[in-house]
Amino acid sequence: MTNPAHTPSSFSFRRVIAPFASLKLTVLLIALSIILVFTGTLAQVDRGIWDVMHDYFRSLYVFIPVSIFFPRDYGVDLDIPFPGGYTIGLLMLVNLLAAHSVRFRLKAHGNRLLIGLGLIAIGCSSIFWFHQGPLPATILSNSGGYAGVLPLMLVGALFYAPLVAGCAVVFGRRGGIVLIHASLALLLIGEGVTAASAVETQMPIYVGSSSNWAQDIREVELVLIDPSSPDDNFTIAISEHRLQEAARTGELITHPAMPVTIMVNHYYENADLHQLQPDEIASATQGFGTSMAAVRIPKVSGVDTSNAINVPSAIITLFRDGLSIGTYLVSPHLQIASFVIAEQQVRIEDHSYRIALRFRRYYKLYSMRLDAFHHDLYPGTSIPRNFSSDIHISDPERSIDHDVVIHMNNPLRFEGDTFFQSSWIPGNRPGDPDRGTILMVVRNPGWTIPYIACAAGLIGLVYQFGATLLRFLRKGAV
Repeated sequence: MTNPAHTPSSFSFRRVIAPFASLKLTVLLIALSIILVFTGTLAQVDRGIWDVMHDYFRSLYVFIPVSIFFPRDYGVDLDIPFPGGYTIGLLMLVNLLAAHSVRFRLKAHGNRLLIGLGLIAIGCSSIFWFHQGPLPATILSNSGGYAGVLPLMLVGALFYAPLVAGCAVVFGRRGGIVLIHASLALLLIGEGVTAASAVETQMPIYVGSSSNWAQDIREVELVLIDPSSPDDNFTIAISEHRLQEAARTGELITHPAMPVTIMVNHYYENADLHQLQPDEIASATQGFGTSMAAVRIPKVSGVDTSNAINVPSAIITLFRDGLSIGTYLVSPHLQIASFVIAEQQVRIEDHSYRIALRFRRYYKLYSMRLDAFHHDLYPGTSIPRNFSSDIHISDPERSIDHDVVIHMNNPLRFEGDTFFQSSWIPGNRPGDPDRGTILMVVRNPGWTIPYIACAAGLIGLVYQFGATLLRFLRKGAV
């Protein structure tokens, strides 16, 4: 009688999947990840940390310049193709799942297997329900921010009980190892979700003012605003990528909703502005560019300690019916006050528009008013003791109207966003009171995945070592 375990189909499946379950592949992937981290760190000498994150760790492949290993004046010009973070992470996940498929055996059969799988399904559902509900955010907020991580894990452990019981039924003694490996898989998946969907922005608010938007200081957009629109300043936004492509190819930017066609004469990924000197010729014919000039400067590197950011600038020409309306200099450097972009007037026939290059904005369904900002110091020193913002959240359409306080190490979680006290808007002169707050706003749909992974790994370790200890004590008792 043929043994089902050695049927041709089963054997061929194991042969196909066996190379992906190899421990040699595991070691190779770990080595590749170490090399990637090392070269990514060296690359930050010349490039910004976010550029390195995107090109090295959040990509399928990367061309590593050999010049990062030598003094820059050697002039080494050679790039080596290398797997990126997405590729290595995906192969690690496949390697982990394949190893379980090849090496792990089910200890339950028949009805016992069905019961175990049912418990696992109930456990996964309860964990998902718990972490997607308001309870985790409430526990973290009531416990004072990061101090709530341990209470969160202890309360969450109750929802993991069916999963642990199911693993014990299905996998027996190896149930703990399954949970540990599942936590590793979740960490890999969580990073993928974060890389694909997380948005990190900042919300500057002046005392007494309200804001319903946050900006991403790593990306800009060119906006054309119609202030007379009944839709509350109808705005057309052109992405940074589109501006770069237009500058590179010379292609005109058009859209049915735009009253003009835009040509990007020059685009500077990082630039500084200065007043025109008597011997300089203006690049613009209208607006601020008639008295100011943009100068390209090197992009900020990852080793820059000044907390500087790249501030792009562009020279653009607007056309109406094929005729030039004017050439403008646009840049986030052009501000009325800190974080208040100076918009330039554009006259198109008998209608007035405004144009500006600003950091990309994400608008909210609610508004936040800053009632007060506190910048407390330790007595007799200039060392910060506490930063906090008294915020009033308002959304009349959803009957939201309440006060909250955001301070150091105690973020606010609201409507899928997490607000951290990041910085502040100082006074105009030394000794003047601070004028406002700067909140970091993080939207990450997968923010609970690392908590789930850590809890599953901790429970798996306790399960595995606890079971081993009990077996050891039983043998000693005998």
